[in-house]
Amino acid sequence: MDRTTIFIGIDGGATKTIARVEDSRGNLLGTGKGGSANIRLSPETAWQSILFALREVLEPANIDLNDDSYHFAIGCGLAGTQVPSACQKFLNTPHPFAQIVLESDGYISCLGAHGGQEGAVIAIGTGVTAYQIEGGKSSHVSGWGFPHGDEGSGAWLGLEAIRLALHWQDGRQEASPLLEEIFNHFDRDLTKLVVWANQANATQFAQIAPIVIQQVREKTPLAIDLIQKAAREIDKIGVALAAKATKPLPCSLLGGLSSSIKPWLSQETRSRLVPPQYDAAKGAILMIRQAVEQS
Repeated sequence: MDRTTIFIGIDGGATKTIARVEDSRGNLLGTGKGGSANIRLSPETAWQSILFALREVLEPANIDLNDDSYHFAIGCGLAGTQVPSACQKFLNTPHPFAQIVLESDGYISCLGAHGGQEGAVIAIGTGVTAYQIEGGKSSHVSGWGFPHGDEGSGAWLGLEAIRLALHWQDGRQEASPLLEEIFNHFDRDLTKLVVWANQANATQFAQIAPIVIQQVREKTPLAIDLIQKAAREIDKIGVALAAKATKPLPCSLLGGLSSSIKPWLSQETRSRLVPPQYDAAKGAILMIRQAVEQS
């Protein structure tokens, strides 16, 4: 393997992009952060976020993507790969990389969590996706996008909370400190809330989830009811994922909401859980290293 090969791992989700860069010996050159990289929404924005995150690493290291003395190999795990046309558009965009592999963000999360070995993950953040790798084959559950999917996610929690707040304003829902806090978030202006809700995307709805989580900490019954519903959705995902495997596999919970939802999961789900070994960006590195070795 050429000693000037630079390996790049990209973890691109609906909210942020993480770039990890290693040399051929596996030494970490650095990590960078960019914006959204959901190719279903915009392959162009995904590339912008990736290149921005890479500049944070490569510029301080005096490495230029246009330098022919380097062989740049990039593994991308991105949100939105369930849409084939988005994948094709992303891959057809001119780029400076000698080798590129594209998979879902769930796939690289699974690779990273289990160090490239067999296992499963359920990632709970803005959206929800579950993946497992067994016998060299992968299977997945959920990850279909918002609002028609992503049950149990931050976006879903935010949407459910907003819906209840509107029901409260109608008189269809009893008052609750949770709903008061949501109304306060919009300066107690119903028109402001409605205009926002009609324009909000998954990322924006997910920004309401921390209000729910804080109210769970304060033991507000309505918030607890919502987090329990979210946990039941994650339990369903876990059961469906396990049914696709031929044997029990260890499972890691990932994502910003995982620690908040974990205590509310069923005993069956929690009994399979193990801590993740590495993050998704490292999983993308493992993926591209394997591709380069095979080529």
